[in-house]
Amino acid sequence: MPKTTLVKSITSLSEARYCSGMMVDYISFDLNPESVDYVPKNEFEEIKNWLSGVKILGSFETLDIFKIIEALNNYSLDGFIFSENQKAMLDEIEVSDKFLEVSNETDLDDNLNLNYVICSGNSQDVENWARIYNVLHGYDFSNVEVELSYLQGYAFKGSRELRPGINNYDGLMEALEKLEDRD
Repeated sequence: MPKTTLVKSITSLSEARYCSGMMVDYISFDLNPESVDYVPKNEFEEIKNWLSGVKILGSFETLDIFKIIEALNNYSLDGFIFSENQKAMLDEIEVSDKFLEVSNETDLDDNLNLNYVICSGNSQDVENWARIYNVLHGYDFSNVEVELSYLQGYAFKGSRELRPGINNYDGLMEALEKLEDRD
């Protein structure tokens, strides 16, 4: 694939293996036990053991930095996806790859300690941010329809299994195949 790709909120082995096979760069797991997309540590480890070549991230929607640090200590991760309201934690939490999800209304400093910005909007801000940061366009599958030279890549969201082994990730498949065809 010509650009960086990330799939957030992976909940099943089948989807994680599909992403790995399609050469997705990053997949992410929700580390918050109260989230519907939460994957318990034992399931996370089972999924992770089947994967190769993909970097693994976590996300945890909370303002309690100690909960995030505890989750990061319990999981072996390559990085973390910070939400917009966690921006102040970027310097406080040590992980290799840092991603920040933002909206068009976000005010971004030009000296944030991060690797990627994930933006779900279409505005002049995205192009301006891309002059400073690596920007991934997320999370709509149709974003791949328009190739913007200033984007570093695309971020997508995973889907839940209907039952074990049965998952409808047609939108993800189509988006990744379109990116693969650009090679």
